[in-house]
Amino acid sequence: MTSFEFETIRSGGIFRIDLGRPEDGNKLTRSMMRDLAETIRRGSLEAETRVIVLQGRGDFFCAGRDGRGESTAGLKPHEVREQMMGAVLSVYAAINASPVPVVALVQKPAVGFGAALAGGCDITLVAEGATLAFSEIKHGIPPTLAMAAVMKKVPAKALAWLIYSGADVTAQEALAMGLASKVLAGASFDAETDAFLIELASRPRIVLETIKKFMLTAQDMSAAQQSEYAGTLLALVRS
Repeated sequence: MTSFEFETIRSGGIFRIDLGRPEDGNKLTRSMMRDLAETIRRGSLEAETRVIVLQGRGDFFCAGRDGRGESTAGLKPHEVREQMMGAVLSVYAAINASPVPVVALVQKPAVGFGAALAGGCDITLVAEGATLAFSEIKHGIPPTLAMAAVMKKVPAKALAWLIYSGADVTAQEALAMGLASKVLAGASFDAETDAFLIELASRPRIVLETIKKFMLTAQDMSAAQQSEYAGTLLALVRS
């Protein structure tokens, strides 16, 4: 199967990945998801990269998964897991494995996989008029993969409501629930996000890597373990 070439733009330590299908709501097939995961992995390992950016053009940040032509007929459960579920999970794994922060620029609605993709990033900047929705339940699908992407970011009560209702949430509601990092005015969204990314990319890569490593690893530690780990990481960086 032919790989999908995501448009990438490298500038001053910023590695931008355009989802590249504005005419289709930036929906991604499973093959494209695997390619996206590889693009994130490859970009994050480039020495000059300080931040990975996921962005979309058109009427959606990402309207979800493009499932046209898909079928599980004749597949065994483990084959469904590897061939179909594995594509989605590979994207979330690539975001987590990136040593530098991954930022989602949600300028328009994010739906289903798109909402999980946005919420699963390290930083999620959302324009005022954008909405997010985990709509899988409306299609008879339990969105366990999407839940896994945001479970450590969204409180349990809020996550349950998001998943069981399938409702659109506003940018401000997403912020209150932990799905968004910051809400920006639509008119100044591009200018404000550019300014933030330029400032973030000006930081030493070792500093950015250490922050991400601590945030991912220390979450499940006790307070005492967190303190010890924090001190050890900082000592290593400062030395």
